Amino acid sequence: MKDKKDLKGSSSSVHYLLLGAKVIAAITAVIFFVMLSRGVVNAAVTAKINGQYQDKTNKVLKTHVDSGSVSFVGKLIKVSGNNIITKDNVKRYHELEQYIDARSIRAEQVSALFDGKSNYKDGVSSGEIDELDKKLLKEKNQDVYQKQRNRLDMIQIWFEQTQDANGYISKTWDKFSSDNASLDIKKISMVNAYYKLIKNKTIKKQWTEAVSKMTDYYANHKGASARVTAAKEQLDALRNSPLTEKYKAANVDIIGTLDKSDNDSDTLNNAGLTGKTVLYYDSSSSKLALMTNVNGNYVAESGYISVSNSRVSSGKYSIKKVITSAGNNDAIITDSSNSSFGQYLTNATDSTLESNDITDADNTTSDFNSATPVFWMKNNSSLSKSIYFSNGSTIGFIYSGGSSYSNGLQISSSDLSSLQSKISSGTIFYAD
Repeated sequence: MKDKKDLKGSSSSVHYLLLGAKVIAAITAVIFFVMLSRGVVNAAVTAKINGQYQDKTNKVLKTHVDSGSVSFVGKLIKVSGNNIITKDNVKRYHELEQYIDARSIRAEQVSALFDGKSNYKDGVSSGEIDELDKKLLKEKNQDVYQKQRNRLDMIQIWFEQTQDANGYISKTWDKFSSDNASLDIKKISMVNAYYKLIKNKTIKKQWTEAVSKMTDYYANHKGASARVTAAKEQLDALRNSPLTEKYKAANVDIIGTLDKSDNDSDTLNNAGLTGKTVLYYDSSSSKLALMTNVNGNYVAESGYISVSNSRVSSGKYSIKKVITSAGNNDAIITDSSNSSFGQYLTNATDSTLESNDITDADNTTSDFNSATPVFWMKNNSSLSKSIYFSNGSTIGFIYSGGSSYSNGLQISSSDLSSLQSKISSGTIFYAD
């Protein structure tokens, strides 16, 4: 039997062994808890990082990144370092951060080009726009890319139209400064139209006084060339006016003309017209003009033509033929049930008519509204020199002299000749 001393020593050893076992167990538990917690935390971090991508494989960020989640992960990494967050997650986070920062920088660079909502800032250059255009291609999210690209496209359009305006006004101003008579209605109309297109405050301010001087000069003085043109217009109007009507001088008010050009441009734009040239008739003022599209604004480059008689229905037409001298056998198909309705036939023959399903083409009707199945041009000498238009269901003419016709528009012979030299088949004719 062991004595008390031996038992005491044995008991002490067991105590230390038990204590060591408890410490090991505690450390193991702590390590297990830490490892378990680290795994849970990293799984959550991975999910938050991946959640910012629309397409994780191709690294396409979402349109709207959750900045709160990204900020939380960033703070967690800053506090714990690599003790809890894995190196892979730290790497993923920094990559995500770079993508977000790059997107933000690109957006800021586009915004930096704007000076308010309707102008671009001084110093913008075509090179800067082109360079930023290339940078935007690094954005893989198509929604974000398109939004920024649209904003940059707006700047580019503003920049280009401002440069065009600056060049035209500068050239016109230089010529005006050396010869006031060089200013005509076309130039002053273009100057005012271009001035409205300027989208840079500094450049616009630079030309404000010059544009005002040119506009005021033309309105109050007019150059020698303008007086000659006005005199010719009056003489032509006198020559072509009926003897039973009192003659009225064709004086032009340039300010009123410019205002009218603005209103007409709005009318054509609201009608959805976008072509380079449009022949426009305003029934409220009985004026006809060939309008030219200058960067979205229509300008009456050659001024307005007075219409002596009009019964044209409002709507959109197409110029089918500029008739300088109609032949004896020229005809127009007027049968509304025919698929070739409105077709102009030059030197029509029996075979030509038969190929268009016309079997009874004889008539002597002078009014094109009543002639059927065809209208022969030889039956109305006043239309032998005219402008023929149609919209697929109605035909009409712009002519001089003769009677008043439904869907006809009558102007002076000189205006008709001038207009014929400026338009061609396919030109849109819009009557308001």
